[in-house]
Amino acid sequence: MNLTAWHPELGQLVYGVHRLSDDPDTQVAQTIQRMARNVREDAASAPILNEAAGIQASGSGDPVSDTFWHVKGRVGFRQDEQLAAPALPLLQQHDPGASVVEVIVRPRDLAQMPQPLEDCDGFASYLPALLRAQGVKCNFVTVAADARDTSRFSHVYAACYPNGQRVSLDASHGAYPGWECLSAGPVWRIKEWDIDAVDWGQLVLWGLFLFAAGKVLGVL
Repeated sequence: MNLTAWHPELGQLVYGVHRLSDDPDTQVAQTIQRMARNVREDAASAPILNEAAGIQASGSGDPVSDTFWHVKGRVGFRQDEQLAAPALPLLQQHDPGASVVEVIVRPRDLAQMPQPLEDCDGFASYLPALLRAQGVKCNFVTVAADARDTSRFSHVYAACYPNGQRVSLDASHGAYPGWECLSAGPVWRIKEWDIDAVDWGQLVLWGLFLFAAGKVLGVL
């Protein structure tokens, strides 16, 4: 289902609404599937290719570090609850019991926004798309780092392996390339996801999934 709503910070958007499982781990797997698909598709899009070329032209020659600092400096952090708020009343007109689990803005749409805003999953998608456009592939990393629920994955970021060395890329929370929340406090679970291998497209969708895009998007 597509719903058009005006967003005061992101501009006029079309919201694609998808249902997710009630199980938290399955919700994460389904969200990672969508993020991985967005990275694979958008890395070849004109907005991402043009931005990646600009990073290369003005950078230091280290695409991993240059892209990390570019994304960290360009994207503003907003929680999903704030991003979803303008569309939620319209959504609830169609489904009175609806609530928002995740909001995902595609990398190609972040690249076209004058002041892009997202939470950790947006940073974790945008950065790998830009690196992929420069020939550097990344994985997603999910961690359970919230003491209020140690079983639930609560944060996502990227990791890549230039020259066989793992470099974590947490542009939403990390102070520098290589910083990882594992050294900042307790982490109860961690899982790394291959962006090219994730394929959960046949899962049954139960909960509510909402992703925002800067233009009309296709629906699963």
